[in-house]
Amino acid sequence: MKPEILYVNARFLLEPITGLQRMGRQIIQEFDRMLAEGEIDRNRRKIRLLLPAKPKDAPQYDHLERWIRGPVGSHLWEQSLLPFRAKGFLLNLKNTAPVMGGPMAVAIHDLQTFAKPEIFSKKLVRLYQWILPRAAKRARWVFTISEHSKKEIVRWLGIPEEKIVVISTGHEHILDIESEPEILQRHEIEPGSYLLAVSSMNPNKNFAAVPKALEIGDLGDIPFVIAGGMNPTVFEQSTQTTLPPGSIHVGRVSDGELRALYENALGFIFPSFYEGFGLPPLEAMALGCPVISSHTSSLPEVCGNAALYCDPYDHADIARQILRLAHDKPLRQELSSKGKIRAAGFRWRDGARKIWQYVEPELSK
Repeated sequence: MKPEILYVNARFLLEPITGLQRMGRQIIQEFDRMLAEGEIDRNRRKIRLLLPAKPKDAPQYDHLERWIRGPVGSHLWEQSLLPFRAKGFLLNLKNTAPVMGGPMAVAIHDLQTFAKPEIFSKKLVRLYQWILPRAAKRARWVFTISEHSKKEIVRWLGIPEEKIVVISTGHEHILDIESEPEILQRHEIEPGSYLLAVSSMNPNKNFAAVPKALEIGDLGDIPFVIAGGMNPTVFEQSTQTTLPPGSIHVGRVSDGELRALYENALGFIFPSFYEGFGLPPLEAMALGCPVISSHTSSLPEVCGNAALYCDPYDHADIARQILRLAHDKPLRQELSSKGKIRAAGFRWRDGARKIWQYVEPELSK
């Protein structure tokens, strides 16, 4: 009997690893392991990755087929060539999908381009506001990563709730890498002394509020360290975050450097206005780094009782939570312990299993 094939839009393998790309990479890695362990029957099922060019740093998969089908890349490839390369059910894991073609499922992580269009370039907003409603409407299933995002998909795209499936993300990736503490020496950062933030310099992350809160709380001796890059083609130039003097922006870092920054921080702060999930707080909790998070959107779903919460619009409230964290060692120890327990409940294998539960029956149709 000829095996049935699940096609995966793997364009994300060509892009720098961010939260969106991380999910796709981890899910297909779990698919590979599920095939190796017999959880997915290799005699009856195949998984084929479709992408327009050969990735430079993609992992080696033992049981996933990889098809390179160019010649054009990015959204043009996805909308023009990909629908014809997928000869069966197509799984799209990164917030976008072809608007035409055969049967498919799409993962929509968040709807920032609908809820916060002012922070993005007009070109990007037009693109996503054109693609996502059409892709979601024709998809058999829409996967998302939080109950908050599910509500946003219903609100902005008009998709019925019964068509939307909430899946788990995971924490294991941050534990599977070796720490690279040399980054602290390179930037002259003293272990245990600094507040850490991790993400792109997206103005939605609200990083500029932290130095203001440190000033209000008379905590100017606590360094504020930010890890992450900035894509000028994505965000509107007029909204890009400019950090005040005293902040330390280490830029894009390796996974090992990121682990070292989490492990040596006084605490992790995430005063974001809007999140589809919030992977950085989960990574911080997994490594025992105490977390201060805003109380908005999906973040309470992620952090539960393992974080201090703040109002991201209130600098004085952010200052109060930083003061609590900085001056209360037992509290930091309590949050560290609770965070590890909380993070352990989010597993990539659970997310992969749930996706497979929904897409496998589609392969026989």
